Amino acid sequence: MPKALMTTLKWLLAIAVVLFIALWLVLAAPMFSSFRQGIVENLMTDQLGQPFEIDGDVRIVLKRTARVRVADARVPSTNMDDLDLIALTLMELDVDLLGVLRGNVALDNFVMDGLQVNLLTAEDGTTSWIQREGRIKKKDEEDTKEDSPSFLTFLSDKTVTFTNIGLTIDNATSGFVFDFDLESALLEQHEKLVTFSGHGSVNGEEFELLGNYPHDAPFSHDVSFGELSLTYNGTVLPESEGGGYVADFDLETGEIGEIFDIFGLERSVEGHGRISTEVTRKPDVWALADIESTFELDGGQHIVISGKVDNVLPRDGVDITIDARMHPEGAPPPPATALKDLKLTGIDAHIITGDQGLEFEELNIQTNAFDQGLDRVGPITIGQFYRSPEGTLGVREITLQVGPLDAPFITASGSVSDVFKFKGVSIEGALQGASTLLLRSLAEEDAERFGRVYAEFDISDDPGHLSLRRLEARSENTDLWSLDAKITMEDVKKLSGFLLELSLSVADSAHFLEALQVDPIDVGALGLTMGMTGDKQNVSLDIGFNAADSDISTNITFDISQDINVIRGGILSNRIRLADIRDGTKAVIAIAGSSKSREAEETDQPPLQPLVLDETPVKQEPEIDDGKPPLQPLVIEQEPAPEEKFFSPQRILTKTDLEISIDLKEFVGDKGVSSMSSQLIADQGQIQAGPMELYYGDGFFRVNAEMDAVNQPEILIINGSTSGWDLGEILTSLELGIEAQGTLDAALNISGNISQPKNFARTITGAATLNMGNGAVATSLLELAGLGIFPWLFSEERRKGWTDVVCVRAPVQLNTGKVTFDRVVVETNSVQLFARGAVDWINDSIKLRAEPRRVGKPLSRSAWPFEVTGKLSDPKFKLDIGGSRSRRADGASVMPADRVPCIPDIYQLEQGESE
Repeated sequence: MPKALMTTLKWLLAIAVVLFIALWLVLAAPMFSSFRQGIVENLMTDQLGQPFEIDGDVRIVLKRTARVRVADARVPSTNMDDLDLIALTLMELDVDLLGVLRGNVALDNFVMDGLQVNLLTAEDGTTSWIQREGRIKKKDEEDTKEDSPSFLTFLSDKTVTFTNIGLTIDNATSGFVFDFDLESALLEQHEKLVTFSGHGSVNGEEFELLGNYPHDAPFSHDVSFGELSLTYNGTVLPESEGGGYVADFDLETGEIGEIFDIFGLERSVEGHGRISTEVTRKPDVWALADIESTFELDGGQHIVISGKVDNVLPRDGVDITIDARMHPEGAPPPPATALKDLKLTGIDAHIITGDQGLEFEELNIQTNAFDQGLDRVGPITIGQFYRSPEGTLGVREITLQVGPLDAPFITASGSVSDVFKFKGVSIEGALQGASTLLLRSLAEEDAERFGRVYAEFDISDDPGHLSLRRLEARSENTDLWSLDAKITMEDVKKLSGFLLELSLSVADSAHFLEALQVDPIDVGALGLTMGMTGDKQNVSLDIGFNAADSDISTNITFDISQDINVIRGGILSNRIRLADIRDGTKAVIAIAGSSKSREAEETDQPPLQPLVLDETPVKQEPEIDDGKPPLQPLVIEQEPAPEEKFFSPQRILTKTDLEISIDLKEFVGDKGVSSMSSQLIADQGQIQAGPMELYYGDGFFRVNAEMDAVNQPEILIINGSTSGWDLGEILTSLELGIEAQGTLDAALNISGNISQPKNFARTITGAATLNMGNGAVATSLLELAGLGIFPWLFSEERRKGWTDVVCVRAPVQLNTGKVTFDRVVVETNSVQLFARGAVDWINDSIKLRAEPRRVGKPLSRSAWPFEVTGKLSDPKFKLDIGGSRSRRADGASVMPADRVPCIPDIYQLEQGESE
């Protein structure tokens, strides 16, 4: 028995040794490596839900909890050939053998070295990993097990130590590449706490990460990238509230340029800022509340963004306010003097979710030349942000519309390859709408007759600068008027590479005005054509206009290749009819009047009066005449220097060599055919317009204008003369009901300040003279006033009802709104009327005294002198009953034998004994 027992024990021992050797061979011998690989591959494939392949060796150390060591393992991508989704140099893990025997696989205590994860997205959207949907299940799906577990969910409940980790995220559709290099990372499972920590770099920027996830307690994240620090702390919501979590996101950017480095972008902005918000994450909900963002940029810009988003992914409940000052505080850029100097100075925007997407409820763009308020812009959709090959942040598949949702004025789509510098712009769009877009005075009930306006445009900066590559516009569905326009521009800022073709016509002005509900004026057909071409050196402009039988054309060329701009051109007309000008002016006035009346009808409020508080008369204090124009209410005297204005006449004229000729071959009027020629010259700041000469019937005028744009750029000097104008025709055209005869002539020499054109009349200084000779007037009242009643009763003038006027001479002085005169004379064969006084049209006052006397008797009694005083708008006439006498202060009392007509007799008196 003992021998048999010993034999049995020996056999059992031998078998055990053989089994041990066999098991050792299976677990460790190279010849069984494939067997071990197969077991581990199947085990890991079941756990990951993706193929797990081992290229190296697998070793297993047997214990109650076996230790498995795997070399050179990988998870190949199922979507991309020849690419490993995950590659491992070494992986160790614990396997609970008893759990495996019970059918419950438990893996833990992983050690991973040389881990490389490749998350790639191809240009067609194919990803190196399997896209999984429904990671967050709805409540009615909570009991459903996820069909394919992911690598992250597999590791989420395990303790893992990582060393030498690489993660590459390369998205070919967006252009973003993130190269993570983690020196070490540790995922630990404690009794009621899960922690994750690690440090390394992303795209060469060092970072540290620490996450704490306690059970039934608030979680926290702390991340730092150089000067950038981020905290993300919150609490998990109970299932009774729908699950998910609420967390506070707080980001201190440090140097903003580091964020650009992290994303692999060109450093377009430098400065610092802070972003904070409350994040609520639930199934199908990602909400941001109390968004507060402030950025202070190195250029002095200050940007504040605040608001909320009820759900990020569907963009629901967006309410964002942007307030951006794009210059240092208190130091805005100077006013633009050219388009190339145009700068953005501020943006005020309110973005909300509209019926069809994001839209600007308010958008105000401020520049150093203008502010542009846009009441409705949107909806706006953005397809994708991306990184360009040059390292700039771009956005593609932008769509927007401007105007009402159901009938937008503008629709556009495009992309921008550099958002921060607004470069790489490519936008195409269309503008369409009722003709009221251009004809603002149209009533809604009339708009249909005027058709619609349609335009297509294409904006790009492919040449290296912003350009309007194409704009084509036309009118549609109307025979009242026609519009056809085409514009292209290579460089918007420099206005180079420019092409403009415009044709605007009205077939029948009477029908057009009748459709505007104004009195029709039959001018006939109206037409306007314009053509303009230009490059960096030359610009050519052609304008043509015709009205009925009248035409005028202009051709001007600009040579901007020289040190100063050289402008040459001419204004030519083969025929201009005075009737066309007269009727055309009436038509313009009628259209303007229609617009004003339309505006008055659209409001129940009486039209506001400028600067009038009430109707109560206010006692005016007497003003002191200091020789300066009076200050006007609410007018700031100090103006920007001319060179600081956007369009400065001084800057333009001092840097321009200009010569424009004017040639009107036929000027047709009631008195026959005439012609006119003139020229405008500007050379080194010295401007001369004229002489402009026009002969019309017996009438003639000649005018010159001059300006020194270098030394006195605000002063315009005008001098000229005119003669041959029939007084009777003038009075008839004015409908005064007075018959008269005589030929008028006049001369003037004046100057005025044109820095504010509306105040030019207030600043005029100089002199003017009006003369008339050999005339007559159909009244004898002048004889009555100068001779008295009885001589007048027997006068020839009373019998004829006409008075011959020997001459009229009225020299006046003009000085900043005042006209003074002291030698105005109207002389007949028997009477000389002598007048003097002043008219102040600024202060609305007049003071005039006229004394009629016998010719050559200045010291005799004036029978009926009169005065005109008070307001110019409401003058008071006073007749000096009883007459008056005059005398010379020096005692002169003798009229010379060679008396001169039309010079006040009292000034011709000489010393001596009176008769």
